[in-house]
Amino acid sequence: MLLAAIAVAIYLGDLAGFWADHGLAGATSILAAALDVIFVIDVVLKVAVLGRPYVRTGWFFIDLVSALPVVATLGGAPAAMRGLRFVRGMRVFRLLRALRSLRVLRSMPGLRLPEGQGDAAESVAFHRAVTASVALYVALLLVLVDNPVGNPRTAELYLVVGSLLGTGLVMAIVRYQLPDVSAQQVRTLLNVALPEQVAGRLMKDPSAYGHSIRGPATVIFCDLSGFTASVEALGGDLDALKLNLEACLDAVVAVHLRHDLIVDKFIGDAVMSFRGGDMVEGDPTDHACRVVRASVESAEALAKVHNPWFKTMKIGGASAPDILIGTFGTSRRLSYTVLGDRVNLASRLEGQCGKLGVANLFDEATRDLARDCAGITWRRVGRLRVQGKQESITVFEALDASQDCAWVGAYEGALDRYEARDLDGARAGFAAVIAARGGEDGPSGVFASECDRLAREGLPEGWEPILQTRK
Repeated sequence: MLLAAIAVAIYLGDLAGFWADHGLAGATSILAAALDVIFVIDVVLKVAVLGRPYVRTGWFFIDLVSALPVVATLGGAPAAMRGLRFVRGMRVFRLLRALRSLRVLRSMPGLRLPEGQGDAAESVAFHRAVTASVALYVALLLVLVDNPVGNPRTAELYLVVGSLLGTGLVMAIVRYQLPDVSAQQVRTLLNVALPEQVAGRLMKDPSAYGHSIRGPATVIFCDLSGFTASVEALGGDLDALKLNLEACLDAVVAVHLRHDLIVDKFIGDAVMSFRGGDMVEGDPTDHACRVVRASVESAEALAKVHNPWFKTMKIGGASAPDILIGTFGTSRRLSYTVLGDRVNLASRLEGQCGKLGVANLFDEATRDLARDCAGITWRRVGRLRVQGKQESITVFEALDASQDCAWVGAYEGALDRYEARDLDGARAGFAAVIAARGGEDGPSGVFASECDRLAREGLPEGWEPILQTRK
C-alpha cells in the first residue's frame, strides 16, 4: 500500500508540475518507472503462487490495472520513435497510476474478511462488480485522455460523470463486500459456539436451529489421561496448562473434523463428539465407522504431538438406533447436542478405559455396525457392568489393523476359558498374551488377577464372568 501511495503522489506531482519546478523530474521519472516494474512483478508472482482462484477475483483486475503503467515507459523511447502514434498512445497508461489508490481497499478494516479467510470466501457477485466498475472507470479515463476537452462546461460534465462512477464503485463495495464480511464474521463466531456442520447449516437456514430429530447416532467421549497429575506437575502455571491442553485438543479435534464428526462440546480436558442427525449424511454403519476410525486415529495423532504432559487419552463410545439430536437448553441459552441412554453409556465406558488398561471401549452395537470397518481390528474385552446399569454389556476395543494384532485370537481364547470357569487354562492364556505383547496388556492383567483371586477364594454361588466396575 505504501508503494501505491508513493506512485500516486509522484503522478499527481507530475501533473501539477511540482517535480519540474524543483528540478526533480528526471529522478521521479526513474522512480516511477521502477515502481511500475515492481507492480508488474507483484501481479506476476501472485498469479504464479495463488493461481486461478486469484485470477477470478476483482482484486486481480485492480492489481493488473496497477501494473499497466509500465507500458507508459515506452513514452521515453528515442526521439526518432516518439512521432509514432502508437508510442504517443502508450503514454495514457500513466493515468492508471492514479487508480493504484484502489489497492488501499483491501486494507480497510471494515472490508477485510476475518483472519484466515482468503479471497475465496468473497462472493462472485462482489468480484464481478469490482471488475466491471474498475473497467468502466479505466475506459472513461482513456477516452478523456485521447479526446482532450477544452470547453469548461464539458470538463465539468466529465468531472461529474467521473465522480458518479467513483461513487458507484464505492456502492458496489458496500453492496457486495460488507455483507460478505459480516456473514463471514457471523460464521466465524458460530463456529466458536457451535459444531462446524451446524454453523454452516444455520447460515443457510437460521430456522433450522430450533429443529430436533430422532435417529441413529454414534457418540464418543475422549478424555486426556493424567490431567490432574499434569496440573500438579506444572505447579499452577495456568498459561502453560492452557497452551499444552489446546495443542493436544487441536490434534484430536482435527481428526474428528476430517471424519466429519460433529464436535459437540469440550468438558475440561475432554471432548465429546458424535455423528448422526440431519446435519450430516450417511447411514448408521457410516456413522459408526467414521467415529471408530476417528477414535483410533485421534489417539495416534495425540501421540505424534509428543506433548510432555498429555500423551494418551481414554475413549468411550456407544451407538443408538434412536437418539434425540438437536438444540436443547433454556430460553436464555441453547446448545446443539444429543440426548439418550447411550450417551451416558459412552461416558461411563470412557471412565473404565484406565481401569482396564485399554485405549478405548465400545459397546456391542458399535462393534456390530463397524465390524467390517476398513483398517480396524476388534478385540472382545469381556462383559462389564458399569456404574448405574443393572445389566452387563459386552465391550470391545478398536485396534489399528496395521499394527500387530495376531495376539487377539489368543486373548479371546483365554477369555472363553475364563467364562467357561476354566481358571487355570484362562490364567495361562492371559499370561501368554502378556508375554506376546512385550510384558503388558491391561485386560489380560485384570483377568489374570481375577483368576488368581477366584482360585484362592473359590467361585461363589451364582458366579458370572462379569467385571464389576466402580466410578
